[in-house]
Amino acid sequence: MRRFVIVAVRRAFLALVVIGSLLTIFIAATPQGKAGFRAAVFVPQVLEVPFKPQPWFASDPVRHEVTYPQEIGTGVADVYRIPDSEPRAAVLLFLGANAAGRDDEDVVNLGNALARGGFAVMFHWSPTMALQHNIDPVEIDNLVRAFQFLEQQDWVDSKRVGIGGFCVGASFSLVAAADPRISDRVRFVNAFGPYFDAEDLLLQVVTRSRLYQGVRTPWQPDSLTLEVFANELIETVGDMADIDLLTKKYLTGELRDGQPATSAGQTVDRLLEGVSPGEAAGLYATLPEEFREAMDQISPSRYVDDIKAKLLVLHARDDELVPSAESRRLAEAMADRGDVRYTELLSFDHVRPAGGTGTWQLFKEGFKLYRHMYGVMRAGT
Repeated sequence: MRRFVIVAVRRAFLALVVIGSLLTIFIAATPQGKAGFRAAVFVPQVLEVPFKPQPWFASDPVRHEVTYPQEIGTGVADVYRIPDSEPRAAVLLFLGANAAGRDDEDVVNLGNALARGGFAVMFHWSPTMALQHNIDPVEIDNLVRAFQFLEQQDWVDSKRVGIGGFCVGASFSLVAAADPRISDRVRFVNAFGPYFDAEDLLLQVVTRSRLYQGVRTPWQPDSLTLEVFANELIETVGDMADIDLLTKKYLTGELRDGQPATSAGQTVDRLLEGVSPGEAAGLYATLPEEFREAMDQISPSRYVDDIKAKLLVLHARDDELVPSAESRRLAEAMADRGDVRYTELLSFDHVRPAGGTGTWQLFKEGFKLYRHMYGVMRAGT
């Protein structure tokens, strides 16, 4: 009996060694194995869990500032990468109009985690959009130029370069990826919380409602979303007195009442105050043509046929900044061409991991994030 037990234990141990060896070979020698392992150790790094194994398997990244030429002026970005001579996959990320800055804890953690996951990571920085909570279409061209700069670095494998972003930055990244200067070379786009059509988003904001597949539901936009669109709409008013009044009423909170003197000011006032769906479209049509053209220019919906890269879209289901239906529309519009993954999460506050969820819920959401990140890691492997 004792001999039988010893033989059984030896066989079990040998089987574990063989399985472990095969698993190690699979992880080390196959793109699928590498991507799966990198995604598995990445996910705990960005979630609120005590177990964070990623630093055990990768060197500490370095962060350094780079500058690159823009059409007007010079762009500034932060790069996170493992400091060796190996050319790596790379990703250009844009935070958009989010209030997070370059030294934000989540931003730094994301940069380090992606660098340990095998990427050289470059954060494009827009003072106009990040600090003033404005939407600046010029940043699309700046993203294209930043991508061109990144792919030319000797620490980057130019055949494995992607682009991505968060919220408005995600939508700008999609538009940039469609630009003919780089569209053939963008390997993937990772869009977290994007809008699909800027006009549709604005109409949802001013009507305080979400619209998807013909069904309208109440929605209270986040204060940052309201601020961004208030900035944009107020800029369409030509009268300085009305601009001052609207700014105090909707941005600084110095006024509660007040009626603009001009028709343009009154239109913006009504939109920002909130209007019915029936009224919103008519008021939008009276806004300056230049503004409406700019909204088209920054809408991924206008560039669906020009995006050639693998598309990975992630959105929080109950997002208060941008309705998740915007991402669903994006994924649906591009589904026929293939190479599209859409993931919808619950445990995120827009684009930040949210705490307070139960263990089982965290596990389920973490697994969905793992599947999404496997796609990202696989695109860069």
